[in-house]
Amino acid sequence: MRRLRLKLITLPWELEVPTLSLASLAAVTPSTFDIAIVDVLREQLFFDEPTDLVGISASTPTIKAAYALADLYRARGVPVVIGGHHVTALPEEGLEHADAVVCGEGETSWVRICDDFLVSPEKVQGIYRDEAPDLSTLPPPRTDLMRSERYGAFTYPIVASRGCPEACGFCFAKRMTRGYRTYPIAHVLEQIRRRPSWVRALYFVDDNLPADPDHARELFAALKKEKVPFGMQARHEFSRDSNALRDAHDAGCALISSGYESVNQPSLDRQGKRAEAGDYREVISEIFKAGIIPSGNWMFGFDQDTPDTFARTLAFLDETDLLHSSFTTEIPFPGTAAWRKYKLEGRLLTEDYDEYVGKDHVVVRPQQMTPNELQEGIRWLARNFYSVPRAAKRLAKAFANPRLHTLGPAILKGPALAGLNAFQVWQWHYRMFPPLQSFYQWTLKVYRHRYLFDRVRGTNFRELPEPPAWKPAAPGPSFFTAQGYQPSRAQRLVVHHGNVAAAPRP
Repeated sequence: MRRLRLKLITLPWELEVPTLSLASLAAVTPSTFDIAIVDVLREQLFFDEPTDLVGISASTPTIKAAYALADLYRARGVPVVIGGHHVTALPEEGLEHADAVVCGEGETSWVRICDDFLVSPEKVQGIYRDEAPDLSTLPPPRTDLMRSERYGAFTYPIVASRGCPEACGFCFAKRMTRGYRTYPIAHVLEQIRRRPSWVRALYFVDDNLPADPDHARELFAALKKEKVPFGMQARHEFSRDSNALRDAHDAGCALISSGYESVNQPSLDRQGKRAEAGDYREVISEIFKAGIIPSGNWMFGFDQDTPDTFARTLAFLDETDLLHSSFTTEIPFPGTAAWRKYKLEGRLLTEDYDEYVGKDHVVVRPQQMTPNELQEGIRWLARNFYSVPRAAKRLAKAFANPRLHTLGPAILKGPALAGLNAFQVWQWHYRMFPPLQSFYQWTLKVYRHRYLFDRVRGTNFRELPEPPAWKPAAPGPSFFTAQGYQPSRAQRLVVHHGNVAAAPRP
């Protein structure tokens, strides 16, 4: 008799850094199952092969495709479970297309689903809401089941924490995770040491890696010994601390991506961003001086934004050391405070989830400009920031900084920076120039077909050796706060086996 087959499918909405959500579920799946993890943008999905249980992860921009796929599997009699932030916000909608919906963090619910399935597949039904797991007890994500090599050698995913202490109005992190918690350092090191030999750099997929300064300091000290470059996401206030930046750089940090969102202070205030736009220049400068690439994320269409916001943003960017920026309209994902506000005010231009991809897609009627002004403004900003002359200036500035990490031989630093710069220019032109946007969408459809051997094999399942045994770390305090990051507080919250208590800061 063949073993039970579980297929975990993710539907990314663009060629992005891989996530670890399905690899984390695979890690806690009983050994009774053979498991396949399928990223439909990077691998052919073999729909017709025998499969006993399907799990699907999708965000709002791809949820319609996820529902269609779930309907097809259920029509064949295969039980389907859907998870992710969209169905966490709208679980009843998800249940119209799936047998079961997982809300929030998935491991605890997934173990229960597997147990139910092994008793009787018919038991897998309804909405699963369970306690978030103790991170110290979780095995490392099963990245060996992912086609990690197809994401590239410089973005191998690692995780050291979950959640974000903040509560920005446009963000869904608070609904997906139980506050902010950290993994034991030993857990992170185990992930790193299990990486394939072809990996050249890591990318921490955490929402806010160094939100707990004590944990970050200990983590950086451990990473320094591993001698592998990495990128991370961090709130801007982390970069105010020159000592923290030095520790990050010495640990191998090559890039810090921060959500600055806006140069318009009223926009930050209304979104609960808890940031001072006046600090941004200094913060970006400190990152660059520390020898780390500063990357910024910017959002437009807030109620306080006006048509001149785009020119003001470009002028600001020209005055800073920011080497990379991403630009998007506000995306009011279902379940966020922004989505509830706009829906109540009748300002959603569409509830077609396919349009909730950001960039130059406008889904909310702005207050102080027209939808067309917002769309054309963000296109103008992106194309100007990534114009060849401005890109050349940033390249010269980066090359002149001797502290920037090299992700290979030092002699290749110049060509590597030039190649990355050219790629960014091309990337943002095809994202914001309508004739090229159609070409990009076409490339997404055909990208997975570039691996011809997949068709020869004819299956998503692979015979892999069993992963090394994992021994959970000893239980210990885990940083936890639902109140947000407060640099000046005299104490922090910790969790001891689920009980929240105050502990003095050292």
